Amino acid sequence: MTALDRIQTLKGSAFPLGVSKKGADRIQIAIWHPGAEACQLRLHLHGKTQKIKMDAMRDIGMNDIFSVILTCGDIERVLRDVEYDFVIDGIRRTDDFARAVSGRNRFGNGKGKVRNRFVLESFDWSGENWRKLPMDEMIMYQCHVRGFTKHASSGVKAPGTFAGMQEKIPYLKELGVNTLFLLPIYDFNECIDGGEGNSAEKVNYWGYTGDAFYFAPKASYSSDTSNPGIEFKKLVKALHQNGMNLILDMYFSKRTPEFVLSCLRHYVVHYHVDGFRINQDCFNLSWLRWDPVLSHVKIIGSNWEDQPEDVGNEIFYEMNDGFMVDARRYLKSDEGQVSGFYHRFKEQRRGVGQIHYITQNNGFTLRDLISYDIKHNEANGERNKDGTQYNYSWNCGVEGPTRRRPVLRMRRKQERNAFVMLFLGMATPMLLAGDEFGKSQKGNNNAYCQDNATTWLNWKLLEKNKETFDFAKQMITFRKEHPLYHQKRRLTGTDLSGRGAPDVSCHGREPWVVDFSYYSRELGILFYGSYYEGKSLYFAFNFHWQEHEFYLPDVDSSKEWRIVIDTAESNTEGIQDGRYMMMPRSITVFECVCIRQVETGRKNRQARKSKSPKKKET
Repeated sequence: MTALDRIQTLKGSAFPLGVSKKGADRIQIAIWHPGAEACQLRLHLHGKTQKIKMDAMRDIGMNDIFSVILTCGDIERVLRDVEYDFVIDGIRRTDDFARAVSGRNRFGNGKGKVRNRFVLESFDWSGENWRKLPMDEMIMYQCHVRGFTKHASSGVKAPGTFAGMQEKIPYLKELGVNTLFLLPIYDFNECIDGGEGNSAEKVNYWGYTGDAFYFAPKASYSSDTSNPGIEFKKLVKALHQNGMNLILDMYFSKRTPEFVLSCLRHYVVHYHVDGFRINQDCFNLSWLRWDPVLSHVKIIGSNWEDQPEDVGNEIFYEMNDGFMVDARRYLKSDEGQVSGFYHRFKEQRRGVGQIHYITQNNGFTLRDLISYDIKHNEANGERNKDGTQYNYSWNCGVEGPTRRRPVLRMRRKQERNAFVMLFLGMATPMLLAGDEFGKSQKGNNNAYCQDNATTWLNWKLLEKNKETFDFAKQMITFRKEHPLYHQKRRLTGTDLSGRGAPDVSCHGREPWVVDFSYYSRELGILFYGSYYEGKSLYFAFNFHWQEHEFYLPDVDSSKEWRIVIDTAESNTEGIQDGRYMMMPRSITVFECVCIRQVETGRKNRQARKSKSPKKKET
């Protein structure tokens, strides 16, 4: 007699679908299969199978919903190692609502027999300190669970797993990011055919596929494949204990609205997830706004309409490809970009949070954006036909790796420019994992099938490119500390309160003289300090390949401008009579401070100038 022989059955109910507890000693399993006539539950344990007939809910007119209750004195212990599936009208099926999966324990190995498993264990959330970060505090970090720590250089105990990611939380805190945005972590089938005459299997590394068990954290992302859900909960708890939030990327394909909503609620209630990015074709927006669970988390889409600001909490966020394109084109000095970038940089939506990024998983990394003019996707096996042609990138003079010092200096400056554009605009910034220390994919802008060193983070680059990391960290710290980025009111571009200047205004090389002409590449942006605790900021952008003198606006007779950021790092002259010579392709940020501070800063610059030779600008 096996443990399965002790199980007795009772009549179940139609809902909820999937596995659910019905008391201390009862577990219900319910499944819906449209048009089905008969269903059998199969329990598998140590090579033996027990078959159990499931009843259709004909008494309530639901002939294709089947259910059964399993009961015995210690039902949870009995089912702990049991796998299950179904036979519906003679065909083997699995449970779409399953919370755990067996047969996919090794990433890239699709040969195992996929079955479902019971998840009945409780989890201790005490001491979690769960706090949902408001929009003005969020610094997002897009990351792939496996790729984040899979490389040997990561130094973690369990590379490529939730546990490995948990070990890197101190690193994330040091960098300053506080909202982790993970590519799909649910149990998707990563094995795909090679396509176009290629018989070899390829790997869907990202996970955007409808062949998935959405309710189940991915077993191959866990060091304990028998219970990936517990390891994922430990990661979430550790993030919350460190003041961080977690956003999941969920791609639903051919799923009912009820399935989508049930799945999202499941991750909020059982895993304490803080929000989701979802494809907007699978639900109605009003369902989310008035949902008792989902109205309390962040929902990220691609093209929301403006929302009422007085309805509920901050819910809706928009991934802004428009900023990505405009920022890239302005960064590479294309014509006609000044007006578009100005509006993107200061943009704030009514009732919709904006998320800005210059790079994301789909496309070039930041290092590749400034190192390649064209994509190099040959390794994908699709004859370089895949991936977008519109990268808006510039290689700074040489395609790919180089030792030429002028090119390397230009690339470092362009990297700094990109960080200023990303982190110091008004929208929530999102950094692609590895961009903070120069990660490269060798020009591959569609690395969806690369489960190797192409996509894995090489942590040796952190020491090699420490100045890149330090600058990114500096920009994040500046954003966190300056009151400009923590205002609860939207910018209007007008002086609504009669304080002497608009809250934000546009300038050219001369104050209040805007040049949006086609060939202009110079821009000034003033955030007037009377609206931000007296701390005015002035951004000067010169993306021309020649020097240009900028005149700084006079905003307070008792204060003067001080340079707080200069991406050129080569101008030692400082501000002369309200004028500043901007180096080619550079950004300078000025802050208005009292005159005594300015004098101290001027003396310090003069001392440094006398000790070191002037750098030659590229």
